[in-house]
Amino acid sequence: MFLQGLWDLIAIPLGYIMRWCYIFVNDILHLPVSYVFALFLFALITKIILFPLAVKQQKSTARMAAFQPIIADIQKTYAKDKNRQQQELMKLQEEMGYNPMAGCLPLLIQFPIIFGLVEVIYKPLTYMLRIPSELVTLLTEKTYAITGLEQNASTLRMIETSIIEQVKTNAGAFSDLFAKYPDAMNQIKDLNMSIGSINLWEQPTFGFNLMLLIPLFSVVTMFLSTLFVSKASGQNQVGGPNMKVMNVTMSLMFAVFSFMYPAGFSLYWGFQNIIIIFQSMLLRKMIDPDKYKEEAMRQMEENKKRKKKKSQRTVKVLDEATGEVVEKNLTLNELDKLRLQRAREIDEERYK
Repeated sequence: MFLQGLWDLIAIPLGYIMRWCYIFVNDILHLPVSYVFALFLFALITKIILFPLAVKQQKSTARMAAFQPIIADIQKTYAKDKNRQQQELMKLQEEMGYNPMAGCLPLLIQFPIIFGLVEVIYKPLTYMLRIPSELVTLLTEKTYAITGLEQNASTLRMIETSIIEQVKTNAGAFSDLFAKYPDAMNQIKDLNMSIGSINLWEQPTFGFNLMLLIPLFSVVTMFLSTLFVSKASGQNQVGGPNMKVMNVTMSLMFAVFSFMYPAGFSLYWGFQNIIIIFQSMLLRKMIDPDKYKEEAMRQMEENKKRKKKKSQRTVKVLDEATGEVVEKNLTLNELDKLRLQRAREIDEERYK
């Protein structure tokens, strides 16, 4: 119940964006299959909003590639001591700014957008067309009466798309509502959420049908986008075979999602994947991962030198070979040993 309320809350601003996209392509550009173009425009706008995070992820991945040799050495050295391995990785994170989770934020943000969009697709009257709630209630009651559907959670979730279908095919049954709410009812009647015989609010099913092309489009474009992103961002240098396995796993996971949610979700995801391919090319030109990796490695070396310099002290010591007093750079550990040795020599002279 809490999650449903959360998705509803996220769906409100997404519904406004989708509404503006639909008005632009339908009322201003007068494009055919305007809902499809609105989904594409929605995907483009969300990617533009999240573009700063994509830039951050590109930089983070390049830095990860610079840390990879150090991580591999730690894992090899402490292969049998997992606790020590974890301690060394945490030390690396503190000293060098290594953060294995830095690239996950864009993906995490995508999930609220996905589930919020699913609500917008299921409830276009509420979130996209902004139909008054009292009219939605009247339409719901009338649609249940006309169709004879059983009132349960499943039919209630899809009732708004059922309303659209009934208003289009059986407008006479809603004549009283057309008379009372003409503008809102005409908006519902004119809304086309289909591509030919494919209704974008329906869930795809296995079998030889045209709707199967939409989840197929989603999965293929996702697999291609992961390949482009891995090459453009340097992820293949970071994850190796594990990254390839993860990319395949993610594609399969969204293939499952494609049959759990409306076809409109799969279409949106396919559009987003195409945008990601072009975005990865742009990011490659903006942030070359090889150059950024070299810069990160140079910064790491400078940090090491700076740390080493901070841990050293210049002191005057007696050179046993020449008998002269010379200046030497000693680490704090070496300085402590020298002090201990000198204290022992003093004690030996005092108490011999």
